[in-house]
Amino acid sequence: MEKIKDIIAHYSLWGAFLGLITILIKPFISIKQTLRDMLITFIVSMLCGLLAEYMDIPTPVKYGISGVCGLFGVRLYMIADSILKSAQKDPFHFLEQIQKNKPEK
Repeated sequence: MEKIKDIIAHYSLWGAFLGLITILIKPFISIKQTLRDMLITFIVSMLCGLLAEYMDIPTPVKYGISGVCGLFGVRLYMIADSILKSAQKDPFHFLEQIQKNKPEK
């Protein structure tokens, strides 16, 4: 049980550090967006780090994978957000576009 607490504590610290790095990468955005990006980075980084514990690879590689996934998670969120906003504006047109781009069988 102690090992699990240590692992969670280590990846929580790593996720918090990456959240601060996120602030340094984009310093001139709103506070709300900064907090959102920090939270996304923290959660994705910590979860990927915990999942990486199951792999038999060196610890620095686990932290590297965790960090890259955390920073990439913000970009994935932005992409998903823009897709959902375009679907919200005109859902029927959005569904028609999906149907048109669907390959024929």
